[in-house]
Amino acid sequence: MTTTAPVPTLDSLNGTSLVEAYLAANPETRSYLHATFQGKRTSGDDLVDKHLKPMIDTVYRQIRALVDPSTLTTAQARMYIAELAVFARHNAQFLRLAAAQVYGSCPALGHEFDRNFLEEGGEPGKVPAHYILYTRALLTDLGLLVNGHVPADETAKLVLQHQVLVNSHMTGLIAGGYYATEGVAVAETEILRDITDRYGELTIQATGAELQNLDYYYRLHLDEGHEAAQIGGMSVEEAHIEGLARFLRQSDLFRLDLPQALEGFLQIFNAMAHWWTQLAYRARELN
Repeated sequence: MTTTAPVPTLDSLNGTSLVEAYLAANPETRSYLHATFQGKRTSGDDLVDKHLKPMIDTVYRQIRALVDPSTLTTAQARMYIAELAVFARHNAQFLRLAAAQVYGSCPALGHEFDRNFLEEGGEPGKVPAHYILYTRALLTDLGLLVNGHVPADETAKLVLQHQVLVNSHMTGLIAGGYYATEGVAVAETEILRDITDRYGELTIQATGAELQNLDYYYRLHLDEGHEAAQIGGMSVEEAHIEGLARFLRQSDLFRLDLPQALEGFLQIFNAMAHWWTQLAYRARELN
């Protein structure tokens, strides 16, 4: 499906969210979402493949353009790195809470959350917790200490919205919200890699594989052949995305309410797009 959306700037957004702008530019998707909420559209495959995935791809291309990693100053790159580390700090515990919330109504979804939790939180005898790997890599390669960083207001708001979501009594809402979280993970990891490369370029004149620990961390998430990949043909992050998408695709099989799942998706996807936008405004103020 071909999608359109105007190329945004911080000035042209002027209080309009990236998601609102996307839906305004893509009335077919806007109508499909409306019809799904009204119970008139029930295909999880169509919802995911024709509407949610294209929206994620387009909005995150726009986010990349707003951030523009190759132009960041040292202070701007450091700000992004510190703020982006905050959600990683809490993600494993959110996955565990989500699993506990849904096991009674959908054991298969609880199992999927537990699988993700063991990868993110560290499984004995395998790769350590991803947050530990990441923060050690920042310290070792770039001399950056982000442990204990007190988040900016927009980051604290994003964490709060995830916390509210995983404590919901609505299984479909949690499934949809976590599909949004996982659905953007590849794009976010690629942007973060470019930001840490930019910081390395400006501070120690090293990027990519020269930053050995960070390079390992990024390949762990993005490379199909990495030792941490457990599902053939897919990277760790791709497997997380498809694992969660399955529950939207087969909502009838798992007795999940599809409008409820769409609500969860929009709550978290809007929150994450808003978070990136607000960080971009904050970075501009550092100029």
